[in-house]
Amino acid sequence: MSKKLKLDLSLIFPDSECQQTLANGFVTFLIVLSLGGCAGHSHRLASSDGLEGIVGSFSHEGIQKPAMVLELDGVRFEGSGFEIKRGQNLSELRRMFGPGKHYDQITSGMDTDHLIYLASPELRSSSGEKIQCKLAWQSGKGPTGICIALDGKEIAIHPDNG
Repeated sequence: MSKKLKLDLSLIFPDSECQQTLANGFVTFLIVLSLGGCAGHSHRLASSDGLEGIVGSFSHEGIQKPAMVLELDGVRFEGSGFEIKRGQNLSELRRMFGPGKHYDQITSGMDTDHLIYLASPELRSSSGEKIQCKLAWQSGKGPTGICIALDGKEIAIHPDNG
């Protein structure tokens, strides 16, 4: 025989309507809290070359696989599931900060401001055309890099903050 755990709120909130409102609020809080951990980062992208007709997006760090979309002159290129590498140049950081608390926080992972992320997504259009991108960014910033089409055309990409 199973016993259900029942929280008796009648001592604190004698009114059953207050109890139901509190219970509903608590459930809503739990849902919002659990969804908060699932959200990823999404960045709008534009051309650094000032080329018109180039827009896109880059998403990462959620429960979804990393994804990138780029529209070039009305043609949509998409890629997802690519690897994102992260690292830091510890010898350079030690030279900059020297030994001590700040460097210790960096090496322990407590200070992530010095991480650099790298991705090389391959984007494809519905007609099978491919574009290879190479992107890099620091923690808290959007990706910057270059995308190269099969015809050799290079497109510089940066976050569109506007």
